[in-house]
Formats: sequence, structure tokens, C-alpha cells
Amino acid sequence: LQFMREHLGESPNVALHGKVPPGVNPVAIRDALGRFAELDELSRVRGVAWAGYEPIKDSIDRFIAFQEKCIEGQSYGEPRHPSSMTWDSQGAVSRGGVGSDNSEMVRTELLPGGERRPFGVKLIDTKKRTSMWGQKTVTNTTDDKIAYNGDGTYTCTICAKVVASFDVDKGTRARNKAKKLVRDHCLKATREQSRHRAILNVPVE
Repeated sequence: LQFMREHLGESPNVALHGKVPPGVNPVAIRDALGRFAELDELSRVRGVAWAGYEPIKDSIDRFIAFQEKCIEGQSYGEPRHPSSMTWDSQGAVSRGGVGSDNSEMVRTELLPGGERRPFGVKLIDTKKRTSMWGQKTVTNTTDDKIAYNGDGTYTCTICAKVVASFDVDKGTRARNKAKKLVRDHCLKATREQSRHRAILNVPVE
């Protein structure tokens, strides 16, 4: 990432000219810089809007800084990849909870207040394009969530039904198992899939 950060704005051939430092994947660098250069040229020649290089630089800088914090935290016994964890209202930590990153990729950084900030950069804005098949009705999803009912049950507001339950007397382990069932529900939903995927990023009590 540091290598790509230093060569943003260059063509792949220029960036990869000469000896490539150890640990740098030339194929990945060529693909990424080539895509950025293509979008930048479309912007200059055709006026096609794209994110630009600054948001990409900011994302890389934040990712590197976050990784340094994670390594520092690990020396104090904290999880090596905290973004793959979730903390409940009692402070108990579990891996793979609703809203956490998966084990294959770090997608978000954890802010001091507990919020998650994505590293991803939307290179082009596809929302402005109107479908050639006509205007689609967009459902208001601002209230979509997995709601804890206070009695050991979780309700999906999209499906309007209880999707997981646990025995409150069995403590954190039982609650975490229920949260895993909630996550599985969102991932395996066969209807309103995009809405279910969206609430994966909403913290569950």
C-alpha cells in the first residue's frame, strides 16, 4: 500500500519501472494504478466524474495508521484484528458479530467512540444513473435493523419476525451464539438481500 501511495497518479509502467521492492505485488499494482489512470483520463477527456486521488491517499493513510495502532494494541493483549470483533453492552468481546469485518479482509477502522469508518473508496457514483428500464421505487430503509426485544429475542424489522433467541440466564456466551444466528439470517436471506446486507453494519445490542 505504501508503494501504491507513493506512485498514485503515475501510469503502471512508470511506477513499476526498474526494481520493485520486496513484498510489492506488481500485478495488483498494475491493475489498481491502471484503473485509476483510466478513470482520471475519462474525467479529463469526457468529463466523467470520479473520486480522484485524494480520497484514495486518505484511505491508505488511515489504513496504515490503523494497522500500527492494532500492532501496538496487540502488545497489550488486545485482539490483533479488532475490526473483526464486536463488543456487547457488557463489554464482552466476540469474533464475527453483526457489523464486524470478516476474517479475510479489514474493511473498517474502529474510531475512539466505537463507530466504524470504512476504508473503501467509491471511485464512481453509480446512483446518478437512471435505469434504462424506467425509474425504480426505492424503499426507505432508514429504520431497518435487528432489534433486541429485552427478553432474549432478536427481531428483524425487514422480515417483521423473531430470528434468534437465547436464555438470558446463560450470559454472554448464549447471547453471542444468538448474534451469530442473527448474522447468518442476514447473510442467507433470500428476499430483500441488499437491505439485509446493509444492516450487517448496524451494531446489535
